[in-house]
Amino acid sequence: MKQLDIIVADRFKLVNYISSGTYGEIYEAIDLNTKSRERVALKMERTKLADSLTRESFFYEKLQKGKSTGMLKLHFPTDVCDEYRVMGMELLGPSLWDLKYFCGGKLSLKTVLLIADQAICRLKSLHDQGIIHRDLKPDNFLMGRGREGNKIYLVDMGLAREKVLAPGNPMTYNGDQANSFLGTNDYAPRAAHQLHCQTYRDDMESFGYVLIDLLKDKLPWSCMTTTVGGQSPEQQMGSKKRRITLDELCEDLPAVFKQYFEHVRSLRYNQRPNYSKLRQRFAAEFKRQGFSHDYVFDWTEKRFKEAVAEPAEEAYVSFSSSSHLS
Repeated sequence: MKQLDIIVADRFKLVNYISSGTYGEIYEAIDLNTKSRERVALKMERTKLADSLTRESFFYEKLQKGKSTGMLKLHFPTDVCDEYRVMGMELLGPSLWDLKYFCGGKLSLKTVLLIADQAICRLKSLHDQGIIHRDLKPDNFLMGRGREGNKIYLVDMGLAREKVLAPGNPMTYNGDQANSFLGTNDYAPRAAHQLHCQTYRDDMESFGYVLIDLLKDKLPWSCMTTTVGGQSPEQQMGSKKRRITLDELCEDLPAVFKQYFEHVRSLRYNQRPNYSKLRQRFAAEFKRQGFSHDYVFDWTEKRFKEAVAEPAEEAYVSFSSSSHLS
């Protein structure tokens, strides 16, 4: 990591650059207002760009008041400092994207089932507060640190929005009409490609694609990266998602994954998913496979094997805390 020594908002000392995206950058920083000099993640975006941090800060504060488990803790609500908007957040561990590639490009069934159980709880907590994430992807699920190292956190609320009921009209959302694509191509729900406003079922559809991606290394449409016949990659992916059968999507996977999508696709526009039923089905598959609920993920095992095989100082694998901005 790039070493820094800059003070922001008379409070945060930047020590490491973590990542950057379309709207800004994330740094590891020391909170000088805490006796323990707590390390935090500082998200910064230029004021001349569209303001995503104010909305994101609002949602984190709302989730904190609701005491939702596995949601990022906000240390410093969004404020303007010189040419930047700044938000201070809890410093977390690696993302599922980082860990997937650390483990060779895909994860085992056991690890994915462990992820599914926790992540569905996070989505229920989010939806209980009337919030739709609208950008679920492996990058936006982070592991905790230290004693919370086995806990999955849902982050990056930059595209999130409060859900307002719109009976019978999926194009209507809080008086607005969707007029542009929202999300990340690979994981976006079909509704996003159709420019429909997203709701609970769309978050669940996106998360289903995340699970398939973690298990298989890529999705059936991941290769669509160039314009073909006048269709952009985004349009091609949307068409593929609408055409593909669940048997094709879930090929070579346990039946529980097809059942997951069947439930999600059966939901009406404003209908809440049966989160408990989905968790129970994944738990039943976990038991059927004979897995032990020991919270030993693939990366835990890989780190242990490396530590045994190599000198201690060489075995440590450092992961950056990142909420990939989009």
